[in-house]
Amino acid sequence: MGPIPIILNPAAGRGSAGEREPEIKEAFRRLGLAVEIFRTAGPGEATELACALCAQGAEVVVAAGGDGTVNEVAQALVGTDTVLGILPLGSGNDFARAMGIPAELRQAAEALARGRERRVDVGEASGRYYLNALGMGIDGQIAHDYRTHTFLRGEIGYLLATVYEVLRFRPFAVEVEAEGRRFAGELLAVAAMNGPWAGGGFCLAPQARPNDGLLDLALLGHYPRLVRLVVLPKTRDGSYLRLSRAQLLRTREVRVRAERPLFVHLDGELLSERVSDLEVKLLPQVLRVRA
Repeated sequence: MGPIPIILNPAAGRGSAGEREPEIKEAFRRLGLAVEIFRTAGPGEATELACALCAQGAEVVVAAGGDGTVNEVAQALVGTDTVLGILPLGSGNDFARAMGIPAELRQAAEALARGRERRVDVGEASGRYYLNALGMGIDGQIAHDYRTHTFLRGEIGYLLATVYEVLRFRPFAVEVEAEGRRFAGELLAVAAMNGPWAGGGFCLAPQARPNDGLLDLALLGHYPRLVRLVVLPKTRDGSYLRLSRAQLLRTREVRVRAERPLFVHLDGELLSERVSDLEVKLLPQVLRVRA
């Protein structure tokens, strides 16, 4: 077997991932494995590299970065025989956590080298795949803030962006249809979850599993701004779902129609434009992951 191809996003972890290339090589050298590292230079390049590696017959392609990097690489691997490997070097790493991949680099390399393959479900919206979380409304706005304000770093930065939007975000009227069930009312957020966590550890769907054949659809209703500060900590452990204005549905498909265009994120990556009409569906067991 030739060197393991690793697609490294040097911008992940707010720029810290690029400095860890020697550490990556050393971790695999200790395991007796050679690697070939491909550094990305901008958005979308990880997908292009992964497509090229798949075409060359790569058995595994490793994403080294955060959830956004994993998302980009996965765009090329869904529905193929190429296995996705993950080295979690980003700010959140929510999908890696859902897959039980250790946060420590050497342990993650060992899990990649000695772990087993698992088939996982993938969400799809607006022609793009996601592995872990889709957020529309305040979730999408927070992701937009985090990506556009470079002083926001890591989990603390995401929390600051969250508090900011909690105090300013306007609720939106919405209709949600999910396999014959219908909801209409004012919401702060719609989250279609394939894994439990989003935003670096916010537990929006405690029972979600990436291979259970269902999306966990979380709907968070409107609360006055000061009350939201009480609700916010409850999203860390999932206890917000016990509130009267929160709902959780399990579904394979969902359609959301909002009164105004809203930011939508898929694994932290924003759709190119705000949308008011969104269809989301689950594709079962279409991606192979080494974990």
